[in-house]
Order: sequence, then C-alpha cells, then structure tokens
Amino acid sequence: MAISPPAPDATMGQPRVGQPPPVAMTMTERQDPDRRAPPALNEPSTAPGRPAPRRAAPSRIGALLRGLVLRDRPLYVHFAVTSRCNLRCRSCVIWQRQTADEIDLPAIAELSRTLRRSGCVQVSLGGGEPALRADLPEIVATFLRAGLRTRVLTNGVAFTPELARALLDVGLREVSFSLDSLVREVQERRDGTTGSFERRIRNLVALAEMLPERGVLPLLNVVVTPGNLGELPELVALAADLGFWLSVIPIHLPPRRDSPNGGAPHPFYGEAPDLGFGGGGRDDLRQAFTELIRLKRRGAPVVNSTSFLRRSAEFLASGSALWPCRAGELFLSVGPDGMVAPCHAFEDRWEVPFSELPEALRSRAHRQEVKERVAGCEGCFRPCWAEVSFMVLEARSLLEMTRVQATARLRRRRVDSGEVLRRAGLAGETAR
Repeated sequence: MAISPPAPDATMGQPRVGQPPPVAMTMTERQDPDRRAPPALNEPSTAPGRPAPRRAAPSRIGALLRGLVLRDRPLYVHFAVTSRCNLRCRSCVIWQRQTADEIDLPAIAELSRTLRRSGCVQVSLGGGEPALRADLPEIVATFLRAGLRTRVLTNGVAFTPELARALLDVGLREVSFSLDSLVREVQERRDGTTGSFERRIRNLVALAEMLPERGVLPLLNVVVTPGNLGELPELVALAADLGFWLSVIPIHLPPRRDSPNGGAPHPFYGEAPDLGFGGGGRDDLRQAFTELIRLKRRGAPVVNSTSFLRRSAEFLASGSALWPCRAGELFLSVGPDGMVAPCHAFEDRWEVPFSELPEALRSRAHRQEVKERVAGCEGCFRPCWAEVSFMVLEARSLLEMTRVQATARLRRRRVDSGEVLRRAGLAGETAR
C-alpha cells in the first residue's frame, strides 16, 4: 500500500490507543527529536515515584512534507517480520525459503527508532505471513510508539478474531487483507492450500465488524490474473460491503528459466505461467481497468491512483514497467533479519544492516550506487512501491490519495456481513 498523506482527524492531537500521551517539546526538540533539552536545575526530571515520560514521536506531517519537497528520504518501508507462511502460492517463493533469522523485540525497537530518525513515515509489516509471529501485537505496538504509521499485510487465513482484537487493542488501525477471488476453487488453487477460502472469508468478516466506524483505511488486496479479471467489479462491491477499499496488484511473474530471458530462480516471484497474460488480452485488460477508473470516479472504494490503474493494464499485457522507480530513495525493504535493501528485488543480493542505514543514506556514494543498481533492475509494478513514487512526483496522484485518506477519516464505515457471506457462497453455512 502506498503511503497516505495526513487528513483531517477528529482525534488529531489526542493520544492514540496503545500510545502514551504526547510530551511537550521545545522548538529545539522539534527540529532534532533526539536532542531533548535537559531539565531545569530546580526541576526534577521526573516526579517522585513516577517513571520518566516517553519521548514524544516526531511529527509525521513534518516528515512527510519534507520528503515530498526534497525527495531525499525513504517515506515508506516494508518490513518482512518473517519468511514463514501458511500458504503455498505458486506465484511466490518466499514460503520455499529456509526460515531466516528473525530479529527480536529489542532489535525491532531499535529498528523503529532508526527508521523514524531516517525520515520514514509509514511501515508495513508483511512476510511471509506476519500472523505466524506470536509477538505480532508487541511488534505493532513498538512501531506505533515510535510514531510510525503502521499497517499489517496478511493473507487472512491465520488472522483470527482473537489476533485481530489483540492488534486493535494495541492501536492498529490499518490492515491489508488479501483475497483474489470469490470462487472457492479459484482462490484455493491460487493459495495452493485446501480449506483456506472459508477461513479467510470468516476472518475477514470478523475483522470488518471489529474495526472502528471512522478513522481507518482497511484494504482488500487483489492480485490480478486472467482467472479473476472479470471479477474485479464484484470485488469492488465486496470491499464496499466490508467497509474496505480495493487495492489491485498486477501479478508479476519472472521469465521462464527455459526461455531466452530466463536464468536462476527468482528470489521473490514463482514460476506460474498460467497465471500470467502471456502478452495477450490487451483489449480485455484495457476494458477492465477503464471500468475500475470509472467506478473510482463515481465514488467506489478503489484506493489505487488513476496513474497506477492506467499503467497496470499495459504492465500486465506487455510486462513493461514504465514508471519512475525510486527504490532505495523513497522506499526501502527490511528483511526478517534486519537487513535493509532498496526493495524486494535486492534481498540477499545487496543489503546493509539497519544500524548502518542513517550513515548509508547520508553517503553520496551509496545513493549513487543505489541509482545505478535500480536502473539495471528487471522492473516490477507493485503498488506499495509505485504509488509512493506517483504520490511524490505527480500532483494528481497526491490529490487523489489525500481525498481517499480524508474520506476514510470522515465517512462512517458500513458493514453488511450477510451480503459478504452471500457473495462468497457461505450464507447459511455453519463455520467449520
């Protein structure tokens, strides 16, 4: 998901759930959050018997505005908290990896502070499947305390009502929930896992019912393939029934290893040629994405920018990623072991420990090397990366995302659980 700009919020200025109340800061402290003024000589640093107040988080608005103007820092970071996964999707190879070392909570706390100091505004916690980490609520709370806007990306199968409640209790308000089809057989073939469809739908409905009526931006992530292209309008309607927003993700498949452009196995994407468009279907793709743009303009809950939707059809038809990628500059990827790469494509290839990130970002040589390496990348079209670039570089995309954010903050969510279950063919069925 692309980072969203701030919007009017009835709770602005008030502490969020799971966070301490803000501490007053001097002008010097606002300019440099890590230089707190010492207490006056006649003033104790803490009241007797009371713990020291937590350091106030720096302003996200200020960090975002600085990033939008100077375009010199990673506003958005994806942190894969684990490589473990409970599904076996053929278009993904993360679940095939040997389980990587996972940094613990003290290291994650230091990571959160490092990202904040580096100018990050939003972090998305993914995987693998983040719900497989037993300490996920503590991880979420850690990033929220650091003043970072925090989102969890989940396939939903293990995202139980109990876990959802624990995450909401620590202050989580943003979740991206994956669902590619309302046809059980299509979805479970994509998952490579029998029985995943019903668990996902029932967990999705439970989450929708738990989320607050206002002030949240839950997303329904849909990976677009030939098997669900005709379902997109129905999935937009499903998102509306849930009080969610639809986010489409064009499928990315590597070249076949036996093709002229093939080679070693891809570190992120799996070989599943039947899930791609194979250079065809251009008219059908153009028609499908034109309809999404039309629905968006009429007020349907579609979060993607118009620029992203228009380019998606071309990417799926041709595989060409014609967009201004700013990997390593405006966004970063952090692996389960705390190693930082410009994006997923460079994981296990070119990384730095997160402790060295601030120094690397200040290094002109490092920034130049990032540009050179990214220029030679095969390219992709993931919304979490592309939308950040569009929002920073295009005024229209920034305006569209601001409108989405304002609507999510101010409009009351409405959930029709019965209609969701009907669309999924589960109405009247007892949960298994």
